[in-house]
Amino acid sequence: MRLCDICGKPLQGGYGRDGAIVCRDCEPVLNAEIEKLREQGKPVNALHIARRIYRETYSGGDYLLRDVPANLMTRAKHRAIDDGCSVRTMLIRALTEYVERNSKEGE
Repeated sequence: MRLCDICGKPLQGGYGRDGAIVCRDCEPVLNAEIEKLREQGKPVNALHIARRIYRETYSGGDYLLRDVPANLMTRAKHRAIDDGCSVRTMLIRALTEYVERNSKEGE
């Protein structure tokens, strides 16, 4: 399952452009930003725009995960490839499931 590059929600249908995949709710946001940059004569890269919007909206920060066992990282990369997603998408999905599962148990 892929996640929207702007809002991070699971995609059920979506819109792909220049490597970015966004949900239908976020498509107008991406298109508006692309048009604004084109009017200013600036370069356009939909994936960079989507990820910038995500970072600005959900400023959880960027994290560098160190000392991940090499065999685990290798397995994770292969699994992400098999699932047709990035390691980033896989990690966000895993964190989301973990947080939601544990918050439901605490209720």
